[in-house]
Amino acid sequence: MKYKTIILTLAAASFFVGQAFAQDSPVMTQQEVQAQNRNDENRMADAKLDRKETKAKAKEARRIENEANDAARESKNALKAERRAQKSRKQADQQAKKASNARDKANKN
Repeated sequence: MKYKTIILTLAAASFFVGQAFAQDSPVMTQQEVQAQNRNDENRMADAKLDRKETKAKAKEARRIENEANDAARESKNALKAERRAQKSRKQADQQAKKASNARDKANKN
């Protein structure tokens, strides 16, 4: 009796589950299909517009990055030039000082 109850319960459960999964999805009307198609087209157009805007932003970002790199390179070159100029001025000062000392020695003799 116990096995019979379990088997009947399982059979009934499987029947109800089968019925639940066997139901057909509701058929869309022509108007719903057209509305869905319009929505799909709108989404596609939005996606294409977003892609176009993203490409434009990326191009602008690349341009700005290139300008920043150029400015950094110019700044680096200016720093090097200033270092060289300071070194040259220092050497010139040292040479002028040596020349002045040499003149002083020559004048004393």
